[in-house]
Amino acid sequence: MELKEYWSDRCHSSDFKLTRIGFVAIRFRWLVTLLIIGIAGWIAVDWWVLDPAHFKLIWKIRLITGVMLTPLLPLSYLCKLNRRWMFASLYCLLGILLVFNLVSLWSFRDGTPIPVGYIAFPYFLLALLSVLPLPVKSGLRVAILITLSVLATDYWLDSRSLDNGALLDRIWLLLAFSLTMIWVQVGQLRMLLDLYRESTRDPLTRLMNRRLFVRQLEDVRYHSAPDRPYTLILMDMDRFKRINDDHGHLMGDEVLVSVANTIMDIFGSEAIVARYGGEEFMVLLPETPLEQGQRQAETLRLAVESQPVENPLGEGEVMVTISAGVVEGRPDSEIQGLLRRADEALYAAKSRGRNCVVAQA
Repeated sequence: MELKEYWSDRCHSSDFKLTRIGFVAIRFRWLVTLLIIGIAGWIAVDWWVLDPAHFKLIWKIRLITGVMLTPLLPLSYLCKLNRRWMFASLYCLLGILLVFNLVSLWSFRDGTPIPVGYIAFPYFLLALLSVLPLPVKSGLRVAILITLSVLATDYWLDSRSLDNGALLDRIWLLLAFSLTMIWVQVGQLRMLLDLYRESTRDPLTRLMNRRLFVRQLEDVRYHSAPDRPYTLILMDMDRFKRINDDHGHLMGDEVLVSVANTIMDIFGSEAIVARYGGEEFMVLLPETPLEQGQRQAETLRLAVESQPVENPLGEGEVMVTISAGVVEGRPDSEIQGLLRRADEALYAAKSRGRNCVVAQA
């Protein structure tokens, strides 16, 4: 994994972004539920430790905060739609809770000793937010917002409260909790990335699997312009069963990995490549016309043919060839119809004696 994957979500695939947003939405919903119950439940503690006059004000503050948090529960379902809804919901939650902290501390302005629960609330909030798999950049924004709000609240309530080393103590505690929050969030993000890759990658070739490829194809089709078609290439290794039967499955795995590496070398990072089936591979070339896609498929065929695969058991080399079907897609192309046409073009290549490329307009 690259460090930039932890710093920001901009380098994540669109499919993983949706996966992460859905994961955050579920945890956000549970977090809001916990806060509503916790804020209401703490009324019993306030009743025990506060004088009646003060308690009369505090329980109303808690009740209003709980009511304000309640709309975030249905809003959490909208978080699944896009990144903006997710962050809007998160900052709305932070805004409500920071205002609750401000008003609660303001209620002790008459000199009544402040219970430790109110002083520790910002640190408790940082601890709760660690369950969200946010990148470092987003975690820093949240930590800075909470830190500035806490310091501003302290200064507004009592400008002398941050004198004589109190400011450094406050910053040190907030910094420690913020770094812990970000560290746990990155751990959550790493876990989610690992699980996502295990579920969307072929374990042998490390190419994306069929399920993810179809979603990527749908995304390319949706965003493609009418005057910029895309090309789909379905390829199959010729007589692959014979390789397994004559040389063993270990050799067959070596051939699959070798062909996968050759595909990536020929098409580069701009192409979307997947292991589509047992010995089938699929390549999607965004903004690529049929003729260009056919030339690249032919280049791949020649490259595979010219690179015998060495047997890992030291029993010589195996010649490998591929057949490929190439079709062109447009925004109005139906996905299943496009895949069917690619399969028909591949079948035509097989019918012509294998080791060839057939393009179907």
